[in-house]
Amino acid sequence: MSIFDISLLIILGGFVLSGLFKGIIRMVGQLASLIVGAYVASHYYLFVFDWFKAWAVGHEGIAKVLAFIIVFVLIAKLTDLAFVLLEKAFKIIAIIPGSRYLNNLLGASLGLLEGALVLGLILYVASRYVIIGNFFGEQLTASLIAPLLLDVVALIQPLLPEALKTLQSII
Repeated sequence: MSIFDISLLIILGGFVLSGLFKGIIRMVGQLASLIVGAYVASHYYLFVFDWFKAWAVGHEGIAKVLAFIIVFVLIAKLTDLAFVLLEKAFKIIAIIPGSRYLNNLLGASLGLLEGALVLGLILYVASRYVIIGNFFGEQLTASLIAPLLLDVVALIQPLLPEALKTLQSII
């Protein structure tokens, strides 16, 4: 297992721990944010790329990946804000015995799914723009974990635009 794979697993573990501490309600909000962010970013990242493509001469592929990440994170955070308010309402009824434990346990499992989707989505876009000959491209093609994360992205692939789906992947 490569350092790249270990890094992916550590990041994935961070999502699981985050879900454990945040609980199911907050994680549902983050998952909804992920889906909305993926939809909006996959349809509008090229518009953002157009704003700063003059600085990306020779590195258009990397700039497109960065544009996707910027749009994705911004939209996901805005969507998540609504669920923060819903979570505050849940804390009022959380006096039922065991409800907090169940909330946290379900949050951890949803954290695993969210982490797999976030990493998989970034790898999905990166695998379509990164050249095989560079370091990152070689790490992607040799990875044991990246193909598994890309399989998880198949769950939300219908939300991605056709142009992004048809780009050739290096994995």
